Amino acid sequence: MRPQVIHLIDDCKLGGVKLALESLSDSSLKQTFDFKICSLNLHSCFPRRYKADIICLHAAASWRKLPGLCLLRLANIGTPLLYQEHHYSECFVKHRVNEPWRFLLMLKLSYRLMTRVLAVSDAQAYWMKKEKLTSQDKLIVMGQAKDVTPFLMLPAKPVGRPVVLGAYGRFDPQKGFDLLLEAMTQLSPEKVELRLAGGGEELEGLEAKWASLPHVRFVGEIHDVSQFLSGCDAVVIPSRWEPFGLTCQESLTAGKTIITSGVDGINEQLEEIESLELNGNGDLLRLTDLSPEKIAEAVDKLIDRADEQLEGTQETNASLALSRQARKIVAARWPVLLEKWREVLSKHL
Repeated sequence: MRPQVIHLIDDCKLGGVKLALESLSDSSLKQTFDFKICSLNLHSCFPRRYKADIICLHAAASWRKLPGLCLLRLANIGTPLLYQEHHYSECFVKHRVNEPWRFLLMLKLSYRLMTRVLAVSDAQAYWMKKEKLTSQDKLIVMGQAKDVTPFLMLPAKPVGRPVVLGAYGRFDPQKGFDLLLEAMTQLSPEKVELRLAGGGEELEGLEAKWASLPHVRFVGEIHDVSQFLSGCDAVVIPSRWEPFGLTCQESLTAGKTIITSGVDGINEQLEEIESLELNGNGDLLRLTDLSPEKIAEAVDKLIDRADEQLEGTQETNASLALSRQARKIVAARWPVLLEKWREVLSKHL
């Protein structure tokens, strides 16, 4: 019988986290482990004991949830409890936490309840070590990825006029879409178009404020991200914080030029392929400062590059796409992650 591994989430709206877990559960590892994804209520006074060999927790810790975490641990004594930190990072603290000492204390207490703490990026792990949030022997740099085969299969898109920018994800302050829309007011509708996809708490307000911009399209929720990306020349990721950033992995594997803040875990994704792209058709435009002005400057640079491509070759061959080699390097994160999960889970059986 295969060992049972239960993944617990307490917020089904966390699209990236849930998609990554579904990809993991449907991977080749299912031949070795019996994966199950369950919803969890950490505010309940009646914790459940799970029939599992290993429990993996993916909930965002907080002071209100701390009693629930304690009860979960007590109800499942003897079962390894692995906590994957998808939510918090150094830039999260910078932008969202008024009293860092109190917030960091909460994380230390939460992590102390866990058998292991899994970081989704090197940058996040470095922050955890710097703030001494958990012991060295408890921390594992797991990384993050998903199966991006459909993105790798996309052909290079011929560039045209206007240059088509894509941005997608939750409409939440984290994603910085407000800054991107402000930047679009500084750019010519004849030269660039923005397609903005997704849903969330900020959508209604941003749509009401910016829907009149002639070169901005709100396209709503998308169910086929690879198809959405196929129509884009470049992708903008203006996140204020991003512990890893699956959007970046998807876009790079699809061969898209990236304009990004480069915060937290995004930086290391770019560093993997940056040297390959310095002299290629593609480029990685890391913002020196996350502001509408800097975003607009980066887009102008991209427009100039597109014009050079169109003037220097036949229009049907001009493209801003990343090299095939770079795309394969990004896609290779997925099999590496699977082997890491296999190693970590096997050690805790």
